[in-house]
Order: sequence, then structure tokens, then C-alpha cells
Amino acid sequence: MLMRRSARHLIGGETLEDACELCARLNANGERVTLGLFGEYVTSEREARAIAAEQRRSLEEIEMRGLDAALSVKLSALGLELDEELCFELLLALVSAADEKGNAVLIDMESSSATDATLRLYRRLREQGHDDVGLALQARLWRTLDDIEALAPLAPRISVCKGGYAPAPEDEAPSGGLVRERFLRAISRLADCASLIGISTHDRDLIAESRCLLALAGRGEDDYEIQTLFGVAGELESELVRAGEPVRVYVPYGEDWYSYVSRRMARVGTQ
Repeated sequence: MLMRRSARHLIGGETLEDACELCARLNANGERVTLGLFGEYVTSEREARAIAAEQRRSLEEIEMRGLDAALSVKLSALGLELDEELCFELLLALVSAADEKGNAVLIDMESSSATDATLRLYRRLREQGHDDVGLALQARLWRTLDDIEALAPLAPRISVCKGGYAPAPEDEAPSGGLVRERFLRAISRLADCASLIGISTHDRDLIAESRCLLALAGRGEDDYEIQTLFGVAGELESELVRAGEPVRVYVPYGEDWYSYVSRRMARVGTQ
């Protein structure tokens, strides 16, 4: 019962229609949206294709309603662990459909074991001319600064978060303070190379420091977004919107919400 009550405050609903109604309200408040369908680690091609079909429906609904909403995609939901080529086929179709509608897709970053494959598929999309696709990177991973350096020639659209998935011990920066330092170093490096920078945190001090670094680098409000999770920091979002800051809220939806809500409840105050 407690988990279901929490879910009502953290998700956009169990149906696409409910989620889109929430997106419209957020847009009316001056907030952009990233819409994401629940579902991870599918076990069959049929599941992966069903999720891809629902995400295509999301793009249609976004266009029909005139929403300021991008699409978030988890590659494990598109069959990354089953078959990388299947995953790329489905991802390419989604990104192509989004491009046709003038929309954007953000590839979420999941467990550290999937990072290499995720970066490979991102590069393949860019090689085919899909420049509006974004990518999330986790500051808590040792490799992230090197990954940014390798991606720099592509002028990527990158969102930096602390990281919501438990990495392998050898991959993780060992302390909260060091994660904050690496978050800011990532923002600083992206200020020199990224076409769009996502500051994905609810940490007020980290947001302020990131904005300061971007300002010093001559990057303005068209160059970044402050990205938050629905239901976690509504007051902060309102303050930022009133201050004229570009805010984008992640709105997840669907019936398979339990694991997401569990992670969010476990990490309250850490993002």
C-alpha cells in the first residue's frame, strides 16, 4: 500500500494518456518534459518489439497533443542484452521517427556493464546523421570523464547525473564527495564540447555550481537544461522556472513501475 501511494506521486500514471495529460500541465507551468515508458531487461524479442511499438505511439501522441516532450529510451528494454543488432534496429527506428517529427530521443544510461554497448550504438546513430539524440552519463563511474573526452569531437548532447544504478565496485568512484567533484568536472569539460548539456540532479548546490561553470565558459540558457524527476523536487522546479531557467522533468509511466519507485525511495536525498 505504501509503495502504491508513493508511485502516485512519482509516476505519470499507468497509461500513456494519463502521462500525456500530466505532461501538458507541466508544459503549461513552463517545464519541458522527457517521457519514458517503464520496462527494463526484456527476455524476448517479442517484448522488445512491443515496448518499441508503445514508444512509437508515445511519439504520435506527443505530436498530436503538441507537447514539448522528448522521449527517453532504456536500451535494456529494446533487447540490448538479447541481441545488440535487434536493439539497434528498434532504436534506429525510434530515433528516425523522432527526427521526422522534429523531436529528440535521450538514451538513458543503465548498469555499468552496458556502457560500452550503449556508447557503440550511440556512435552508430551519429554516423548515420542522427545528431539530436542525447545520451546520459553517470558521474559515479570512473570512466565517464574519459568517455566525454572520446565523444567530444561529435559535439554530443549529454546529460550528467550522479548515477542511479549500482555499478561494479571497480567502476565506481568511492565517495560522495568525489562523485560531486567528478560531476562538476564533467560539466566543465562538456562546456567546451557539447551541443546541449543536461544538469541532472536535485542538489541545489550542485546545480548552482554547474550553472556558474557554464556561465564562466560563456554558455547560456540555450546550451543547457536542468533535468529533474517528476515528484521529487517540485518546489525546486518552480523556483527555477520563475528564475527563467530551462527545466526538463522526466515523467515515467506504465504498469511496470515497482522497480523504479523502489530505486527512487531508496535514493531520496542523494540526487
